[in-house]
Amino acid sequence: MQVVWMYRLGLVFGNAAYATAATLAAFFLGLAIGGWVWGNASAKLKRPLRLYGLMEIGIAITALLFIPGLDFYENYYATLVSFLDGQSGMLTFLKFMFSITLLLFPTILMGGTFPVLAQYVGKKRRQLEIRGTLLYALNTIGASLGAFLAGFILLSRYGVNTTYALAVALAAAVGLAAIILDILTAMNSEFKQADKTRSTATKKGNSGASKNSALRLNYSLMITLAFTSGLLALSAETAWIKMFAQVLQNSVYSFSAILVVFLIALGCGGFLSHLLVRFNFRPLPTLLVLLSAGAILVALSPVVFNKLTDGLGYVAGDASWTGYLGAVFKMGFLVVFPPTLILGTVFPYLLKASPKTSKESGQFVGLLVLCNSIGSTIGPILTGFFILDAIGLWGSIKIVAVIYGALGLLIAFSIPAPKSLRWMALPVAGIIVATVMTNPPLVHLEKGERLLNTWQSTDGVVSVVQSNENIQMRLDNFYVLGDTRSTLVEQMQGHIPLLLHPDPEQVLFLGMGTGITAGAALNHSVDRVVAVELVSNVITAAESYFTPWLNGLFSDSRVEIVADDARNYLLGTKEKFDVIVGDLFTPWHAGTGSLYSLEHFQMAKEQLKPGGIFAQWLPLYQLTPEGFETIAATFNTVFPEVTLWRADFSGSRASIALIGQQKGSQLDQEVLERNIARVVGSKDSSPAEHMTGLFYLGNLDAIEQQLSETELNTDDQRTIEFKAPILSQRANAGDGTYMVGMELEKLLTSLSKNLPPEEDPYLSNLPQNEMRYVTVGLLYYRYLNYKAAGQTNKADILKTKINQLAPGFLNDSTQTPTGS
Repeated sequence: MQVVWMYRLGLVFGNAAYATAATLAAFFLGLAIGGWVWGNASAKLKRPLRLYGLMEIGIAITALLFIPGLDFYENYYATLVSFLDGQSGMLTFLKFMFSITLLLFPTILMGGTFPVLAQYVGKKRRQLEIRGTLLYALNTIGASLGAFLAGFILLSRYGVNTTYALAVALAAAVGLAAIILDILTAMNSEFKQADKTRSTATKKGNSGASKNSALRLNYSLMITLAFTSGLLALSAETAWIKMFAQVLQNSVYSFSAILVVFLIALGCGGFLSHLLVRFNFRPLPTLLVLLSAGAILVALSPVVFNKLTDGLGYVAGDASWTGYLGAVFKMGFLVVFPPTLILGTVFPYLLKASPKTSKESGQFVGLLVLCNSIGSTIGPILTGFFILDAIGLWGSIKIVAVIYGALGLLIAFSIPAPKSLRWMALPVAGIIVATVMTNPPLVHLEKGERLLNTWQSTDGVVSVVQSNENIQMRLDNFYVLGDTRSTLVEQMQGHIPLLLHPDPEQVLFLGMGTGITAGAALNHSVDRVVAVELVSNVITAAESYFTPWLNGLFSDSRVEIVADDARNYLLGTKEKFDVIVGDLFTPWHAGTGSLYSLEHFQMAKEQLKPGGIFAQWLPLYQLTPEGFETIAATFNTVFPEVTLWRADFSGSRASIALIGQQKGSQLDQEVLERNIARVVGSKDSSPAEHMTGLFYLGNLDAIEQQLSETELNTDDQRTIEFKAPILSQRANAGDGTYMVGMELEKLLTSLSKNLPPEEDPYLSNLPQNEMRYVTVGLLYYRYLNYKAAGQTNKADILKTKINQLAPGFLNDSTQTPTGS
């Protein structure tokens, strides 16, 4: 259920890191309140199992309020943004409060289930120690199974809504089963007699435990460990996820795999705690060993990670899909599992190590849940928004390790002298290892590359790398956001959609990257340009290193640069635009699939003025044919008139745009001439041929039948998010292909044969001398690729055809076709 909450809230709150953190905070805060409230209430219960059943049914019922709550949010979000008038801090706070309100009732009930069950299984302290640790372990292993099923099977196969309905139904079923079991238990007098017998046996068992009472935690140290175990475990998980993001595909599957390993390790930690309780080890020395070992293993995790990845190299890039997943799980178990196993033992072991108390089992466990959940609330926020920014990824992991060692020292001081001095050696060793360990590299550099700068945050690691004269911006090591070598192509991604609009005054760019594309818009007669970028450090990097190529983007008064999620911005703005341009979003990257969804395209369409244009650029070198068809079919469902355009003539790294317009739109010769004259600054009343047709690929109507049976990408059925990672990995392994080479040739051939330029209604207003450049563009693309492949005979044949259609074109092809 929590997985689905994260998915749905990510859409309406935005995929920005603060939104995810707010959701986690709301979730754990509800658990904290629930643990405290229901833990105290359970002490007065005669039949806690029945209450547990009612709570599970209550979770199912209150969880149903989630959907209308989101609808309410979506309906009034734009009004709220308008009312706050740019007060981003207040908006973030109100989002946080809304997420708390939305999740409060079910999470308060969830937080109470463990204390109530603890009251049921552990009437006496020894019972609680043995059964409570086992209960914790089983519960966490169950959570790992749920995360695996949701991340790898249910969401991809059945969609978000069905998965959520199944989770709600399962909660209700568990509740009903608990109530039936409670009724049967209450009716069984033999069970009651057996319980008395067990209580007697427990008292005998407790006599052995009392021998170690002098080596238990005091009350304040118990609270400290309960709080820090949650804070540090979630902090470590946050840092590890960022660490793995430097070498993985970063799809929903990669993150799900790391989460599953983390939860399995926590569950196994619960089982280890159960064994330690049964063997009746002395609590304080046991905790000291656990904390010291945890400090050392956490500190070593970056070193092991660096070794396994051979200096942050890309993991299993050419492996099959199963091979890739196997490599991710293997790395997770080698890097994350050992320290998490130890760390996961600490919290359940507090049932044994805590001081004797007069509190009932439910009250006692509720107090531990309260402290642990508050720590779990603070940990991701503290690490993600402050520690990562302040001391970076490796420093964040080190500080977690050092604090674990410091907690071990705190335990050592609680052990009676003179033994305490000997025990101090272990946590001190952990602190020393964490402090002196050499940090691995943060950015993987190839031969000849030089790192200019890096920025770290919870959004990822942004780096700027120079190779010869080329300056490149990257996110998380292997995701290239643009470079100076591709300046012309990036500029064309801004020029093409703006050239088609008769008067592009208000322009919106969803995704900024280097800023070169948005900067190109300033060559047009625009009044306002808004560039929305999810990763705030990308904005900093662009301004710091790409300003010479940005056409005054950071100094022009017409420009507003917004650090926000693209969908969240569209949901919150009441402004209408003439042209909206969607950036090249990596299809398999977690979260970006929603930027190719039906709902996103509809949202963008609603923000267009009458006659407006929406252009969605697609990286064909990252899309398989299946992925391309899914996006094209989804786009075509929203926009009645869709045409395809190229930004370059590459056969291996082609990027094309789906341009959506209102029904009956046509390419206007006068508009093209006027806009091109503005861009190039021509004052000639009789301008040369603009040759815009070179960049025109065709009308989507040409392949409409091919797309008619294609599955759409929606917020419910996230086809791109779940299928693109698999398809792309298969293509990497040679079991499939991207939309390059022959696959791109197939598309171009279908477009030109099924609806030739002279029959395309979109081109009907173009004069013949300009329409011929559509055919010239196709021939020129083939000519360049034959030439690059060394097939000179085929290239010469095409050269002859091009010269017949457009004499002198090849002689002038070193210039841009627009004449600039």
